[in-house]
Amino acid sequence: MTKIKYGMSMDKISSKIKVAGKWNIYLLVPAVIVLIALIAFMAFSIANGTAQQGMNIGLDFTGGTALTVNMGTDLSDAEFDKLSAEFSKIISDKGFNVSASQRLGSGLDTAIYIKYANPALDNELERLNTEISNEIVAAAGDYNLTVGDNVSIEAISASSASRLLRQAIIAIVVTWAVVLVYVIIRFELWSAITALIGLIIDVVVMVSLTILFHVPVTQNFVAALITIVAYSINNTIVVFDRVREHVKGNKINLTSQNIGFEVDNAVQETAGRSIATTITTMITVVMLAILGVKSIAQEFCLPVIFGLLSGVFTSLFVAPSLYVAIRKSVFKRKEAGSNAYVGAVSTKPEEEQKDKPAKKAKKKNQVRANVTHKYKRK
Repeated sequence: MTKIKYGMSMDKISSKIKVAGKWNIYLLVPAVIVLIALIAFMAFSIANGTAQQGMNIGLDFTGGTALTVNMGTDLSDAEFDKLSAEFSKIISDKGFNVSASQRLGSGLDTAIYIKYANPALDNELERLNTEISNEIVAAAGDYNLTVGDNVSIEAISASSASRLLRQAIIAIVVTWAVVLVYVIIRFELWSAITALIGLIIDVVVMVSLTILFHVPVTQNFVAALITIVAYSINNTIVVFDRVREHVKGNKINLTSQNIGFEVDNAVQETAGRSIATTITTMITVVMLAILGVKSIAQEFCLPVIFGLLSGVFTSLFVAPSLYVAIRKSVFKRKEAGSNAYVGAVSTKPEEEQKDKPAKKAKKKNQVRANVTHKYKRK
């Protein structure tokens, strides 16, 4: 049994989890995160002057060029401002729209990072970037820079960026559709709908936290999204599978009265497993972030950690509580219709029973009248 701080076991914590009837409370958590992210988005947009920078969308989806000049020495603030202004002027003279310069690294690894849009045609972009690299090396002659070793350029054309964005959206939508069909086949419609809602919430929370921490949105981020969608649905399916096992194994007929109890039991039995697997996965992701390159740590590992936290929350609290609310509503409608039908059928025999004495008396009187009539005729 997994033990945690203060001597309380994971089973004891799991036994205290109740989800039935609390879906509106659990939905407040992602709602607050989204609200804070919207405030952060507006703040970043105002500070950088563009809505694009409010979400820190990378070159993979916007198109453009990222220029990195490794200076090979530490720079004072005055030196950084002077060099970045010179480099920005060289770029803007070529007709590019330059964003703000950034300082990367420190000491011998100090670099100046400048990102700019690509108004030029794709076939002219390479030539213009080559000219920019050569002019920057000449402008920073005192630092003995060389193209390739000190000056590197990463360029993505607008057409490539739009294609990548379209493919990323298609990949996420197809993943959602496949998950929906799979859960419908394995379980039933309402399980699939609540599982899909949980996945959508996971994606929204991941994007919100990415905005909040100003994480660059690149292809690595899309890979993290798809990873979390696949991981999160697994935890949700475990809960639904446990409900099905209880119902079939004990031959229980689910109603509006017991659906909450059964789902609570399933969540309590699977919570320890879901939390433990999430923690072990997070340890692996953290090690990857520490040992991997900076871009992987920032653009993939950090969003995955956001998604893991959101995924375990939605699979244990949001999806099951929504499932109980929806199924209870459906059961109540069916039960109300069934009771109305039984009531309509049951009133008919009662009316017939009430009419029986009257009909019997009437028949008796009619027989007596016939006998009297015959007697008078004689």
